[in-house]
This record gives sequence, C-alpha cells and structure tokens, in this order.
Amino acid sequence: MTPRSYKKQQAIITLFGAFALFSFTLSSCSKDDGPEPEEELLPPIELACDYFSENRVLTNDPQRPVDYLISCWANVQGSLKIEPGVVIEFENHAGLRVNLDNNVFEIKGTASEPVILTGTSKQKGYWRGIFLTEAYNTNNIIAHTVIEYAGSQNLTGSSPIYEGSLALRGVSSTTPQALTLDHVEISNGGSVGLDFHGIQTNATVSVSNLVITGNDDVPVKVSAEMVHIFDNTSSYSGNASDFLNITTSNYQIKDKTVAWQKLDVPYLVDGRVEVAEGGHLTIEAGVEMEFKSGGHIMASGFLPPYNLSLKIQGTAAEPVHLKAHNGTNWGGLYYSFTQENNIIDYAIIEQAKGDIPSGNIQNTGAIYMHADPRLTVSNTTFKDLPNYAFFAYTGASSNQPPLPNLVRTSNSYINVAKGNSGTGHLGWGSTNNQYP
Repeated sequence: MTPRSYKKQQAIITLFGAFALFSFTLSSCSKDDGPEPEEELLPPIELACDYFSENRVLTNDPQRPVDYLISCWANVQGSLKIEPGVVIEFENHAGLRVNLDNNVFEIKGTASEPVILTGTSKQKGYWRGIFLTEAYNTNNIIAHTVIEYAGSQNLTGSSPIYEGSLALRGVSSTTPQALTLDHVEISNGGSVGLDFHGIQTNATVSVSNLVITGNDDVPVKVSAEMVHIFDNTSSYSGNASDFLNITTSNYQIKDKTVAWQKLDVPYLVDGRVEVAEGGHLTIEAGVEMEFKSGGHIMASGFLPPYNLSLKIQGTAAEPVHLKAHNGTNWGGLYYSFTQENNIIDYAIIEQAKGDIPSGNIQNTGAIYMHADPRLTVSNTTFKDLPNYAFFAYTGASSNQPPLPNLVRTSNSYINVAKGNSGTGHLGWGSTNNQYP
C-alpha cells in the first residue's frame, strides 16, 4: 500500500468508526435523538503560483486525502517546510523551482507519515519535478518522502540541461549548494530519476537509503567528482536503463580519497574520469562498470611528488568487472607519473582498445603506461582485447622498456590480439610506432 493510499484509508477508517459508533448510539437511545453529523472529506487547497514568495509551512490535514494542489511551475523563494503526512498533487508540467539562496528547504516526513509528492494523474512523467537552482542552507533536507510520476519535461530550457524528477544545479562561482536526501523514493518518472551531474566537490550533499525505481531512463546522473556519495544503502534497480551514469562534467577526482562501492546496478561511464593531484580512488570488490566508446579512467600527475592513485581491488569471489557498453570497445586505463602504490587485483578487463581521447592515443593497450608509473597487476583476466593488454610509451624507441615499477602476477589472457604470452601481451612505442 502506498503512503497516499494509507492516508486515504485512515480517513475512511475514521469515518467507518464514526459511523459504527453512531449506529450503536442510535440503537441505544430513543428515537428522538438526532444523528450526529458525519465527518466530511475536504478537497485539496490550491496554492497560487506566487504562494512561495515568502516563508511557508505546509501541514497535514487528516480530513484531506490530498492536502495541496499546485498547478504551475512555482518559484520557491522563501523558506519552505513540509511536515510529515502532507500529500501534494501537481498538475501536468507543474513543479517547484527552488531558488531560495540561504533560506531553508525542508521536506521532512517520518517512516509512518511520509510526505507524498505526486501527480493529479498517476502516469509516468505527468508533472515536471523539483529543481534546486540556488539552495545553500546546510540544513536543506528531503527525508522520508515519495516523489512519483514526475519528469514530464526538462527542468531547464537551455544548456546546461537538467532533467529528471529531482535535480540540483551545479554552481562554481557562488556559494556551494547543500542538500541531504534520506529515505527518499523517486519512482515512475518520465526520464532520469535524480540528476546530480552538475554538482562539484565543494557542494554539501549527502544521500542514503534511496529507492529509485520505475523511471524511464537511468536512476542517477552524476559527475565523477561526486560518484562516491552513492552507496549500497540505496537501491537503483527497476528502471528503463539500470546504470548509475557518470557523465562527462566535472571529471576530476582531486585532493580527496574516495571509494566507489558495489551497487545493485553497474556504473556507466560516458567519457573521461581523471584521478588528479591529491586524488585517491578505490574501486571496490564486486563493482561492475561499463564504458561508452570514449570512456576511460586516467591516473595522471603533472608535478612532483605525484601524490595520486587508482586502485581496483576485487576478490576471487567478487572481481571488479570493466567492459564496453553494448559490447563494442572502450578506452581503457591510463597511468602516468604516479609513484603511489597503484593496484589492480582480481579484475576482469574486457574489450578495452587503448584509446585515450584526451591524450590523442589510439589502438594501444587496455592499460597504457607513461613515465614508468608504479603499478601492481595480479589475478586479473584480460579478455577480447583488439590490441595489447599492456602498452608502455617509449616514443620512437623500439627497445623493450625495463619497467621496474610494473609487477605482474597470476594474470590470464583470453583472445588478446597483439603481443604474446611471454611478455604478458606487452607492447611499447607510440600510437604510430608499435613494437613488437
């Protein structure tokens, strides 16, 4: 039973109880006693388009199965608090554009009385959604809330495009955005569930215990900088495209240590992910990742002491699986000027072509190495590779490089097109001059 149905049923039970009590009283009293009036179910309160220009609190009325009705793309400028049990219905293409600067935005239900945001028609993509454009207060929260049947159209009309049932705009030159999502269900939307592709590392954003399901696109779009906020306390399955989509915006992981956890859906990488100075990324056991044709991960330093690392740490029972999206090819892994302890252990690397668009590198190896990076690769399967498994940049030199920082143990090679088992399918040279 949905929370909205629960509220309706509670009202009906209340009426039924009142009716039963009335019948009992009637049978116990004289015929001259008049009947008590029945409790009336009330219609929703329609909120004007300018209603949210000042501070507002929306409260639950048990006599209203639906508490409020919104029929426009309303601009929220004052503080807004929505209390437990409130049900709001939105007309077609209506929604909330939240532009409240440092005022507080609080939608806070409870486990027993969630807040319900829904459409007047229960069909996918009926109302527009919620778009937070300027929301800086660190107390901003959406908790124990259901957002359903939204995503009727994009939340912005021009680039950058934000879409979905709920989106938070990325900002760079102003105060960082802030939002906490806890126990939020985003379901039956007409496009993306949650759009976080624009937010950057300075944002104060956290998510936990989400259920994102039944939407007509991916459950989540997010920048590489902020992928780590999504963890396995949440469920992302049951959508038209079941991937956590890592977009091309804000692709650097810099000056922080993060981990990408195993989720109930794979990650989908659109383009470049770069671990830069001070960045440390661990891809944990059981993670599945798919890459579009230009997708790749770089661990690349530019200035000493080259303090950065990329670790892919699977287990025998739960290897990390990296492969091409839709069975084509993807770029691969790139290591350069990193003297940290980079590790690839218990991984399966398939269909990596060795194309790194950001370096104009083509047709090299699944793992491309520049400037003798420190790297240990063990218990890893290289499979269905159109070029080499490993490729070391040596420029025009045809001599096999010594690679003192590369350690390889217990790896296997299946259908690797170039190189040989004696060298571990190692190639060297450059894009235009490759050996052996």
